[in-house]
Amino acid sequence: MAESYSYSVQLQSGSRTLNAYLARPLAEGSYPGIVVGHEWAGLVDHPKTVAIRLAREGYLVLVVDLFDGKRGRTMDECKALSEGLSDSEAMAGYRAGLDYLKTLDSAPQKRLGAIGFCMSGRHMYFLAGRAADLSAVVVFYGRPMNNRISEKQPVHPVDVLSQVRCPLLGIYGEADVSIPAEQVARVGETLTKHGKAFEVHTYPGAQHAFGNDTNPERYHPQAWADAWPKATAFFKKYLKG
Repeated sequence: MAESYSYSVQLQSGSRTLNAYLARPLAEGSYPGIVVGHEWAGLVDHPKTVAIRLAREGYLVLVVDLFDGKRGRTMDECKALSEGLSDSEAMAGYRAGLDYLKTLDSAPQKRLGAIGFCMSGRHMYFLAGRAADLSAVVVFYGRPMNNRISEKQPVHPVDVLSQVRCPLLGIYGEADVSIPAEQVARVGETLTKHGKAFEVHTYPGAQHAFGNDTNPERYHPQAWADAWPKATAFFKKYLKG
């Protein structure tokens, strides 16, 4: 596994200036790029750790701060932050991140991927249908159905799966009470119906956010030990193959 280094950067999304966290291999070279989406607590330690792990696998990795520096410390704060973010704002932020990665290392044609967890896992379904320059998308426990339709979240992710443009990997926990098994099954059924390249894996005994090792109540080391290599193998196949 390669050495890496990381630092904060800023990028433009329309009239907004967004903060982001960039991790990259220490060795010089041209590498594929991956945008990482953070969970509903914001740009805390977990997404940064994910970025570093991916950088050590040989990728340029960017986590865009969609909450403008705000962090959720309680369930209520996290809920308020996530519900205050519109899907259109999130898509603009990820688009800015992908465009930024293209400017690095003089390799504008580099292959690009994206990965999201929880809140951003939900976003990844939309991004996979809108970003024509993506070669692979990984969804960790992203909700296929909204709790409710609202002005900021006007569409269910499952309703746009016919538009997915790249191979997609979905990872879920069987014990995730916030995402019923029938919703996960519907993801696979819909992607199959529309002839999309995809994999969906569900882990018995794993709860929502089972890959977040900063949350000991939910972290499931056995499930994560299998799921994370599946994610890195997926990126290797489609971004480096």
